[in-house]
Amino acid sequence: MLRCWKSRIFLSVLLSLCGVGSAVAQSAAAPLRHFEIPSQSLHLALGQFARQSGMQVSVDAPTVDGLMSWPLSGEFTVDQALNTLLTGTGLQWYLSDDATVVLQSTAVDGMTLLPKLKVESGVDIAAEDAPYRAAESSSVITGEQIARFRGTSVGDIFQGTPGVLVGENRNSGGLDINIRGMQGQSRVPVLIDGARQETTVYRGYAGVASRSYVDPDLIGGIDISKGPVMDADGAGATGGVVSMRTLSVDDIITTDKGWGLRLRGSLMSNSSRPPSAGTAAGVNGTGMVYRVDCASPGLCEGEHALPESFGEPSGMDRPGLLDFRSWAGSLALAKRFETVDVVIAYAQRDQGNYYTGKDGPIPDVELQYRELPFYTEVTALREGISRFRGEERVVNSNNKSKSLLLKSDIYLPDDQLWTLSYQRYDSEYGELMPSQLIWLEKIRQTESSTVTADTYTSRYQWNPGNRDWLNLRANLWHTHTRSLNRSYSEDIYESFNSPEPKAETYDRYGLDLSNEMTWQGWGEHLLSYGLSAQWEDIDTPIPAEDLENPLANAAFGRIGERDELAVFLNWQWQPWEELTLNSGIRYLRVETEDHKPIVPQGEMQCVYDASGECVEEVYVESIYCVDRDGDGECDPISYRTRNSGSAPVFSVSWEPWLNGVQFYLRHAEALRMPSLFEATQGWSVKPALDVALRPEHATNREAGVNVLRRDVLFEADRLALKLARFRNLTEDYLTRTSPNVWEEGNEMFVMRNIDSVELHGTELSVEYDQGRFYGSVAGTKYDHIEVCHYGSYRRERCNDYGVANSYFNNMIPPEWHATVTLGARLFKKRLDTGLRLTYMGQRTPTPPFNDDTARGFNSPVPWHAYRLVDLYASWQHSEQLSVDFNIDNATDQYYLDALSLGMVPAPGRTARLSLTWSF
Repeated sequence: MLRCWKSRIFLSVLLSLCGVGSAVAQSAAAPLRHFEIPSQSLHLALGQFARQSGMQVSVDAPTVDGLMSWPLSGEFTVDQALNTLLTGTGLQWYLSDDATVVLQSTAVDGMTLLPKLKVESGVDIAAEDAPYRAAESSSVITGEQIARFRGTSVGDIFQGTPGVLVGENRNSGGLDINIRGMQGQSRVPVLIDGARQETTVYRGYAGVASRSYVDPDLIGGIDISKGPVMDADGAGATGGVVSMRTLSVDDIITTDKGWGLRLRGSLMSNSSRPPSAGTAAGVNGTGMVYRVDCASPGLCEGEHALPESFGEPSGMDRPGLLDFRSWAGSLALAKRFETVDVVIAYAQRDQGNYYTGKDGPIPDVELQYRELPFYTEVTALREGISRFRGEERVVNSNNKSKSLLLKSDIYLPDDQLWTLSYQRYDSEYGELMPSQLIWLEKIRQTESSTVTADTYTSRYQWNPGNRDWLNLRANLWHTHTRSLNRSYSEDIYESFNSPEPKAETYDRYGLDLSNEMTWQGWGEHLLSYGLSAQWEDIDTPIPAEDLENPLANAAFGRIGERDELAVFLNWQWQPWEELTLNSGIRYLRVETEDHKPIVPQGEMQCVYDASGECVEEVYVESIYCVDRDGDGECDPISYRTRNSGSAPVFSVSWEPWLNGVQFYLRHAEALRMPSLFEATQGWSVKPALDVALRPEHATNREAGVNVLRRDVLFEADRLALKLARFRNLTEDYLTRTSPNVWEEGNEMFVMRNIDSVELHGTELSVEYDQGRFYGSVAGTKYDHIEVCHYGSYRRERCNDYGVANSYFNNMIPPEWHATVTLGARLFKKRLDTGLRLTYMGQRTPTPPFNDDTARGFNSPVPWHAYRLVDLYASWQHSEQLSVDFNIDNATDQYYLDALSLGMVPAPGRTARLSLTWSF
């Protein structure tokens, strides 16, 4: 570990000038390339060197752990660039006959040979290139992209990622990721430094939202896997995994100093401070019948009087484009010590209610007249996709949050790394329930909901360079979330005689343990294996006298626990350089227990005579009734589940010409056991005693081609392409449905396994970067969407739009969505500017007749197709100061986001101004 290397500068300069004579002689005639690599960890610097040189670098990480690179800026040959990067590290290199670079360390007793770095023409393995070298679908969102497309809501950072959407994006500040139609209940785990903090929030009859919380200013990068994955943190992930990395020392220290500071401030327009609780908004009073031209004035008074306006005047005072009223700020400090790196970061944002756009299907009120003898009857009908008017303030879209990040990398002897981190997210936010927008008389600003999420992680890695059989990782984590959802205004709770909302606490504890080993023998082999475990506990305070009351159990939140254990084994074999085979299997076992007691309820049943008529009704006791104390009544029992099983993954990749063109096939299966929400009773839905919950079984098949090339049209340009065809089938899909006539109880909703959910489609991602100009195209097209369920009142077993009362109805992705980005780097690359075009198709429509979802309470939200234009510009004023300016939704469209649960329109035209100062 080298932290202080100033004393070696003189020796390093000598090495760079004359220590590698043969290589320098060869470089005299070599072409010059432009390099821009700041001082940072040597491992990251070598990755940037690979990208900018057009060469592939494969390095054993422990060799360069703890070493810093010298900054590199300007025109250099490859040899000169390597010499400069290694300045001050105590390492030198030479180019051997077999096209490898050998690192050597200068020691007192001579030269010590270190592991080799293989350097060859071809493609590199940088983070943004990894999706184009993998035999699976994946995406990467870099820290630069997060800062560029921050948007209004946290989920906006995922806009433009093929196959990925965010459900319920305009509520709460939480993330509910949808990957190829899979969403919620840990189908797509969102990991923050390896920890899961997802909580499920009741969203009324329309469904539920699974939320994870993090401030975008504290994210260093995001890796997205689509479909089942075979590693320690992928247990239960049928849709994919979103892995977020918080800020590290290398994200903050951009100079040759041992410490760094990043200060960022942002201003946002198109918003205003939220009004007081109870303030009405939107179009109200439609669907009513009024009177005009009355023979007697009294006939047209009171509730019969036709209002002058169907909306409140307040909330229509939209501020100007450059009237900045919302703000965000963050401060991040990093320091390198001899054996420890430390990061301290704090972020805060204060966002008011935003305003809708003006162009699109805005609501309109149509008056229909019918003349009667003593007055004219007037019916007011509303058209449009939402009750919010064009350019109106959207109540409850406000969000305040404070976030703290503490993180430390501890470098232990023998190539061991121990990373500790703590993150706290504290937020107050407005929330609009879908039922308030659809059925209730008025939309109102409510008291803010609150959430506090604490995330603790301890990650350990031991990867000694001289032991091929050891690459050990051990992760421990704990998340504690406390949330209070005030979804309705106070008058609604009073009119419904509903219980006051209760704070809910959710604790998760997790353990991941894995190891990798490699060996040679008829090719290269990589064997990885390990286990993971989770312990979950959810609690809502309920008065003791209500614990055995079935009505109270339905009204209050959930109480229960869940235990999960998984083990996996994965073998990768590369018999030839052109061919890679992969196979693995995971075993998963889960138990849940509902801590709310259930009292089995009997029911009245008819006694029929020979003619088939009901002659008598008799009370039939539940078959689950147990009378242990002999009092003649059913005793309370607890609902429990226990499930287990295994699922395999196979893949093959073939690169016949070893030139960056790769073909692959993949078959991946995964099991998802019932979640804690699904297996416990609470508000809205519970499992039935006679409907056992089984695990979901996902089978994903994919065929694709990867292309990653350099020097295609111009020197040092980059072309990346990924085309994938996928067929995803989830059998025994778990969701809410209506009860069947033959099942016990008189429940409104039942949690159950339906037959299947199936989605087929094609996904394309293309990137081209010439240096001065760049662009990308990404999109997903679904050509087969099918949900199947055999149950009462079903007119057809399978359709493409949903099942009555199912959560899946509003998780179905649009038939297609695509994004085009075009940009340019001007004025010696100090100005980076461009635009992003987003095309979103409409969701699968419901039929005009015999709509199976019509008899339920959550008909699919029929968002319309929309097109968005986002503009961006970033000016690098100096090495320390940069300025970013964005205009989101530049054409001021009025639209509903895809996968919106409620009728909440998205923000209209919004300007954002950000300054970042790094030192």
